[in-house]
Amino acid sequence: MNIQKPDGILSVILPTELQSSSSSQQLFINQDQQDEEASDCPLLTPSPTKTNTHNPMDTTPAFHPLEGDLEMEPPSPTLDNINAEDGLNAFMNIVNSSSKPLNDEPSSRDPMVESTSSSGSSDTNEPVCTQLLTQLNTAYQHLAPDAQALFCNQENGGKPPLVGIQIVVPKPPKDYRFTKWNWPLIRKTCFWTFMSILAGCTALVIGVIATMPRKCDPKTEWWQGSVFYEIFPASFQDSSKGGDGIGDLRGITMRLDYLQRLGVRGIRLNSIFPAPNYPEFYSNITSLREVNRNLGTLEDFANLVRETHARNMSLVLDLPLYPFVKTLHDEGAPLIRPNKTDKAVRERRGIGGSMEDLPAGPSTSYQAIRDALSVGPALQSPEARALSSNRVEEALENPVTAAIKIWLERGVDGFYLKDLERYVDEEGFASSIRYWKSLLGSQRILMCHINALNAAVSSSAKNSILNRIDLIDVTLKVTNGTKDIKGQVESVLHGVLFEKASNPWVHWSVGGVDLKRIASSINVKNATMAISLMGMMLPGTPSIFYGDEIGIVDCECKDHLDLQHVHNLAPMYWGKEEGSDDMFSSTSVVPWLPTAAKPLETNLIGSIAEMAKLRKDTTPIYVNAVTKDNQASANCDVRYTEDEIIILERWYPRRNTYVFVANLGNVTQVKDLSSLYYGGHVVVGPKERMNRDVYFRELIVTPGEAFVIKLDK
Repeated sequence: MNIQKPDGILSVILPTELQSSSSSQQLFINQDQQDEEASDCPLLTPSPTKTNTHNPMDTTPAFHPLEGDLEMEPPSPTLDNINAEDGLNAFMNIVNSSSKPLNDEPSSRDPMVESTSSSGSSDTNEPVCTQLLTQLNTAYQHLAPDAQALFCNQENGGKPPLVGIQIVVPKPPKDYRFTKWNWPLIRKTCFWTFMSILAGCTALVIGVIATMPRKCDPKTEWWQGSVFYEIFPASFQDSSKGGDGIGDLRGITMRLDYLQRLGVRGIRLNSIFPAPNYPEFYSNITSLREVNRNLGTLEDFANLVRETHARNMSLVLDLPLYPFVKTLHDEGAPLIRPNKTDKAVRERRGIGGSMEDLPAGPSTSYQAIRDALSVGPALQSPEARALSSNRVEEALENPVTAAIKIWLERGVDGFYLKDLERYVDEEGFASSIRYWKSLLGSQRILMCHINALNAAVSSSAKNSILNRIDLIDVTLKVTNGTKDIKGQVESVLHGVLFEKASNPWVHWSVGGVDLKRIASSINVKNATMAISLMGMMLPGTPSIFYGDEIGIVDCECKDHLDLQHVHNLAPMYWGKEEGSDDMFSSTSVVPWLPTAAKPLETNLIGSIAEMAKLRKDTTPIYVNAVTKDNQASANCDVRYTEDEIIILERWYPRRNTYVFVANLGNVTQVKDLSSLYYGGHVVVGPKERMNRDVYFRELIVTPGEAFVIKLDK
């Protein structure tokens, strides 16, 4: 009877006999008994002792003869019959009978088949090795059971021949779902997904690196820390070939490249408004909306604004409030009254008639209303009536508000509210400041003098200045020595302007239309640029009055003693290095004031432009304070003021410290300041000092000399 092989079993057929030589047999015989036990005996069932009543070898044999085999089963070998005379022949017969060729069909010797086909048989009837191999789902066909006793008998040293082994391995199931998946497509999808994610991460990293700022410097607005340049338009440049000797708007446009090379960011024009005796009495204005005809037209002004913005510079106008505006809510301006000075000026300039014969100018609102109502019956259309209505509304509007609106439309970037301190006690002062700032927005600025902040008594007026004004002008007086300069600087640095980071920035002025020239105010004539450099070293926004960058002096006008208030407004001196045109006006035209004399020789020529560049690129200098928890602390100290030597220090966390040294006296000074600093190298100063090391153990400073040192960390 044939026994069918289960489907879950794979059969592996190994050779039934292995060829052996005499040498290999001899080697097999001489093998150590210990190796035999370690390699062979674990696969065999040991023979029971004689005292054991239960002999597994006497039970049902481990295999049955195949169907159709007529031979009888040989008796099981024992120790007695193997040791007999023909025991060896009997053993070989047993081995040969168990080494028949293995068929593809499972035999009864297969313990797996036996265990699966005979469900009623007990596991206790099988040898121990068979039971272990059955539990591991692996069947081995090893030495025949008839030779097991002989093989395990170590006393006789008999070696059974090697026989074939049949290894039966369970077949894998046929219903694994993952074997039917489209693995090539899955691999391609995973690969390209991974590559896409990798490319996205790479692009993200590159984008973050590309957008990161190169410097971790604090951000500032265009007016914070930048260099301003104050111009009196009538004295800067006369553009006309056969004109009147008065500077004009087109002349300023001609010199914009010079200002750009100087490092200027903001241009401030003093008074460009109509006045009967301009420029001698430029403050007696009649309107805040028009341009003085001596300076040009509105088209010239528009061209100036356009060219200024094209060079990344801004334009700021002075609005002289007093005495033109009586109150901030006054609907009209006061009348212009003639005086003896006006009469003398007119006579000198050859203007016929007397001031008393001129009619007094009407107020702004009255004049506009009269013009609007005097159009007569000729304007009867709706457009004409609308125009008349708009002019009446403009006339009734506050003159400062109307001026701010109209100049904003013309492209102005800010306003300096002069004499604002005269109006701080008015009831509507705070609301006016807030409204004007709302008209300007965040990118245009309002300026005023520090006197307005000091004169503000009410908290509302004071808060409106601190919250709405962008720059507060501080005039630095330098005629009383270095100790007085230190007191002025420290009073500002420790004042209300540095209490909060949101407070206005300081606008430092060392010259202006209301002050004498620096070169005419101090004994050291060539110290003008040294003081200008000092103003640029202070925290805030420095301002340069035209001509101070080259050290011009007041006009020595002995014939014009009645014009002493404008002697500091001498026409600009232009050297050949400033441009192709090296004169204020053409040779055939007499300037309205004698041109300033040639400045004294100095070794600081060009240092203003170098300082402006250093200020723009250096964090410790262009910032005004170190801010922490909304508390601002000025990053500036006045370290030394003895013997007219002044030393300023600017510092910032994790940056190099910069020190300004200047001698405002007439004597060369040799100082040992090693207690303050060790040394550094000069970054701004005279050419003979530039990029050279300086040591404070023996510091030599000549009169009027100034330089900036970058200290070693």
